[in-house]
Amino acid sequence: MTEQKIEQSFIDKLTELKYTYRPDITNRAELECNFREKFEALNRVRLTEGEFTRLLDEIVSSDVFMAARTLRERNAFTRDDGTPLKAGEGLSEAAIRDGYTRFKAEKDAAELAAIASKHRLDTAALQSFVDGILQRMIFDGEQLSDLMAPLELGWKARTQAELAHMEDLHPLLTKRAQGRDISGLSAYEQ
Repeated sequence: MTEQKIEQSFIDKLTELKYTYRPDITNRAELECNFREKFEALNRVRLTEGEFTRLLDEIVSSDVFMAARTLRERNAFTRDDGTPLKAGEGLSEAAIRDGYTRFKAEKDAAELAAIASKHRLDTAALQSFVDGILQRMIFDGEQLSDLMAPLELGWKARTQAELAHMEDLHPLLTKRAQGRDISGLSAYEQ
């Protein structure tokens, strides 16, 4: 069986399951445009370019299951007064933005907690460290040493632990800086 026949068989099966085949969508740009149209129509909202880019950053992954789960969780919206929406009810733009803000905060907290756990650090201490960096936009190596101090490592092991930690923390800091430079962080670029 050729690849084309396998693909057509898969399309036929999905069509039987009431999926709509869209031969007009042939590349990523068209797919993203279609997603934006559907997302905005279903949620009755107009996203700015920046908001749409952040939405894509949050949901696009190589793991289709996780992307679908993220969208499903995001669709658990409430009205402005906090009561759950019933099927078919629309959302105000404020409710959508609040839902997105909550989702983003939860995702950021989980990402930071995973890094803290991986490197045996206190999550609150790591959060404070990251907040301090982003507030001043200055990376302080002494504060990194202070953060690692509870691990009670010798200088060589501490240096290795700091480098391993920064390998995970650098991308997070860069992402959260949103294009702004963090002074001193370039020392940990790979």
